Amino acid sequence: MNRHVIGIDIGGTKSAVVIGDEAGTVLARQQVDTDTVDATLSRLVEIAAKLARQHPVDACGISCGGPLSSREGLILSPPNLPGWDRVPVVDYFRKALKIPAVLENDANAAALAEWRWGFNQRIDNLVYLTCGTGQGAGLILGGRLYRGREDMAGEIGHVRLLPLGPVGYHKAGSVEGLTSGTGLGELAKIRLAEPHTPSSLDNHSPITGKTVGEAALAGDALALSVVRELADYLGQACAILLDLLNPQRISLGSMAGRLGPLLLDGVRTAAKREALPLAYNGCVIDRSALGERIQDLAALATALLAQ
Repeated sequence: MNRHVIGIDIGGTKSAVVIGDEAGTVLARQQVDTDTVDATLSRLVEIAAKLARQHPVDACGISCGGPLSSREGLILSPPNLPGWDRVPVVDYFRKALKIPAVLENDANAAALAEWRWGFNQRIDNLVYLTCGTGQGAGLILGGRLYRGREDMAGEIGHVRLLPLGPVGYHKAGSVEGLTSGTGLGELAKIRLAEPHTPSSLDNHSPITGKTVGEAALAGDALALSVVRELADYLGQACAILLDLLNPQRISLGSMAGRLGPLLLDGVRTAAKREALPLAYNGCVIDRSALGERIQDLAALATALLAQ
């Protein structure tokens, strides 16, 4: 019998409830704005209960940005969720829906989905990089999700690449500051403050990763140079992962799907330059196989961990 589960995706600005099955088919979905803890969880439970009446489910998976504790089922003050301090989210959904519930870091959850449905579990060693508002990594090693002792494995965003630079993960010059969607906007602001040829971004406000990416796709020279700069830093981060973990695949999320070769070509060039040749040649670096579907499927993949 095809198992049906419910996924809860908690994001900094939007959250969603998704019902799907073991094949990764989404049967129902509803999205809400993320608000305070009480308001958001109350609304998500209301939606989940309504959708579950239409499609009976036997488990709940919750995907959320870290830090968190998957063992204790707690959200632990993520930077993009101010006020969400030690929230016992697993107990909340377990009691409200009366089914088992599991919590997973969003990068880990996405790696699970990419491994399960993007590659049908045929890859034993896969890294998923979020490349979104922040930058985190989910690790499938030896065919299993690797979390580390404190659920902190894969926090490549905290690694410092430069002594100075855009701040990410509370650290200037970090991988997150230099390679995330937020970082793309911050890099552009730095380059716009320097002497430069006229750009469509000169009179644009606010400058975000999205606006820089759109300008680059439209051919704006300054935006293209910023994307290439970020791609080089992202390639350096990939090289660190290649040399440490020797994966078969590094899948890049969010921003890579939108920018495609504009980003990927530079990432591969830098990774090849920096990584050991055998590690680089044994790995495919590409955009996520699941594309935009991965956020919803990540929560469903998490639910399938529940017994």
